[in-house]
Amino acid sequence: MGIRNIQHLALTVPDINSARDFFTDFGLETIERGDAVVCRCVGRDQDQLVLIEGHPRRLGYVSFGVGEAELQEMKKALAGRDDVSFADAPAWSDGEGIWFTDFEGMLTNLRAADEAPWRTESAATFNRPGKRERVGRRSEFLSRAAVNPRRLGHVVLFTTDAARKMDFYTDPLGMRLSDKVANFLNFMYCPTGSDHHVVAFAESWSWGLQHAAFEVDSTDEVGIAGDQMKGKGYVAAWGPGRHGPGSNVFYYIRDPFNWLFEYFADLDYIPEGMEWEAIDWAERDDSPHLWGPTESSDFPTNFETPKPR
Repeated sequence: MGIRNIQHLALTVPDINSARDFFTDFGLETIERGDAVVCRCVGRDQDQLVLIEGHPRRLGYVSFGVGEAELQEMKKALAGRDDVSFADAPAWSDGEGIWFTDFEGMLTNLRAADEAPWRTESAATFNRPGKRERVGRRSEFLSRAAVNPRRLGHVVLFTTDAARKMDFYTDPLGMRLSDKVANFLNFMYCPTGSDHHVVAFAESWSWGLQHAAFEVDSTDEVGIAGDQMKGKGYVAAWGPGRHGPGSNVFYYIRDPFNWLFEYFADLDYIPEGMEWEAIDWAERDDSPHLWGPTESSDFPTNFETPKPR
């Protein structure tokens, strides 16, 4: 019993037009739905971001999918806890599923939902040692076509207590620890089979969004997409490079409101039933990123909520 996938997240943004422009440039499709702007990946019938204009800028909620038969069981498990309060769905949401706030007041939505299919065809062919897929022609990447992400893969959330948040997502929400960095960054996966992390928690002075990550077709597309965003005037926060936890290639871009959005490819996958061994990357001699530039000094900063004085 527990979380099986990520569905979407919602953000309150100070300027809806600037947000729409950013995510269109990022490669997502945007549509208006009532007062909201909804962002989807090309070729995927699933909301990925829901944007509402307002102040202050804030993470509205994160929505996760669970099994249909499990939803009411999870509601019972949550009802038995003194650190959970059930809540009404936001007026601008679709209202589906269970809505609650946790011990630090972050709103979360659980709904009976599978992952919608995404595009899996490759945008390019590759020549590898001993295996030539592209013969007599140049790489498709030379066209430098616009990159369209395939799916929302994971979110990293700020929290006032990373260890307590990890425990809460383990029981009652059914996730498991895949890796960590000391006591301030925990990566969580779904034991029913999922990416190395579907959600992760970074210690801060308040809850909020650190970044949301979108999968693209290849490591080349990671670099191309990041460079395209830089060329449009957006701030490149970190990348390209390859992480240790999750093994993925990454490129982080700042939106107009100082949230981070990541292009990624080649992330580890943990199948159902596997006894995955979590490691602490702070105890290793090598860096949590294997190659690439050092992250910017403000990369881990929580810009969403001012630091208490």
